[in-house]
Amino acid sequence: MRNISRAFAFLALGFLLPVPAVSVAEEAAANSPPLPLVKVVRRDIPVTYSVPGSVISDGRIEVSSRVVGFIEQLDVREGQTVARGDLLIRIDQTDIDAAIRQARSSVTAAEEDLGDAEQDVEKYTSLARTGATATETLRKAKVRVATASATLDKARSALGAAEAQKGYATITSPVDGVIVSVARRSGEMATAGTTILTVESHEVLLFKAFISEANLAAVNTATPVAVRIDTLGGATFQGRIRGIVPSGDDVTRRYEINVILPKDARLVPGMFGRAEIRLGEQKAAVVPQAVIVNRGGLDGVFVVQDGTARFRWLRTGRVLGDDIEVVSGLSDGETILSAVGDAVRDGSPVAVEGRAR
Repeated sequence: MRNISRAFAFLALGFLLPVPAVSVAEEAAANSPPLPLVKVVRRDIPVTYSVPGSVISDGRIEVSSRVVGFIEQLDVREGQTVARGDLLIRIDQTDIDAAIRQARSSVTAAEEDLGDAEQDVEKYTSLARTGATATETLRKAKVRVATASATLDKARSALGAAEAQKGYATITSPVDGVIVSVARRSGEMATAGTTILTVESHEVLLFKAFISEANLAAVNTATPVAVRIDTLGGATFQGRIRGIVPSGDDVTRRYEINVILPKDARLVPGMFGRAEIRLGEQKAAVVPQAVIVNRGGLDGVFVVQDGTARFRWLRTGRVLGDDIEVVSGLSDGETILSAVGDAVRDGSPVAVEGRAR
């Protein structure tokens, strides 16, 4: 009986001895695999200036006629592709042909008059030697030769001008391009200097934008420009600045800038986009995009402090490839988790692997 009492007393004493306490969170952290770390760094990132603009053609040509006449042939339409040298317009040549015939008749008459005058000079020269005619008659004959020669030159010039007009009656495309507008039709009158149609070349395309006066001095024309076209799903094209028009608008204080775009079949005039103009560099905190997590509708990262994960809300800036700029929320040198599961919460103890990268 005494031995049984001692056994119960020993068991009761065992229940009262202190046992080391281990929290569920610490046990989970100890049993979970170590998480990788990444260190916040500050590095030089480009300072860019984004401006909207449009794609335009550097070869937009308004085709007009140098002669007056009815349009005999005009078969091209808007949207039609044409090559250099293709026939665009043919003007009725009836009046031009009549002018050429008249000019040729004038040349023939002037040649005959000059020949007759030269014969008179030859005849009066022989008679003047013998005294059979007065020297005044010879002088007048020579004057008539000079006048007839000048008249012949004038007639020949008129003939050349009339024949040149015939070449202007047919108008061909000056460039490889696309017809963008047609202002006249066959049968209508073409007048000198009035636009008949407009052809647009796609050989050289420009991105036209306007920059503010404050950023004008920081633009370096030797620096490449990235042009993002919205209508092509945000496709980006590398261009170069051809020049800045050194005359700003009096109201907006903006200056026109033209960026030469690369040859690409997807680019057509009229497309809207944005030019990212690099103005310089600045220091900024940068982290990989993959470390950004969402907790409670907020984007941020888990900063590791004394073995504990602390959620830190961030205000981010520009995307730089696989990285993202941190405007506020992190300091240089802080350590954050680079791979976070759904189980990690603010205040969770974490086991980390090695040193932060």
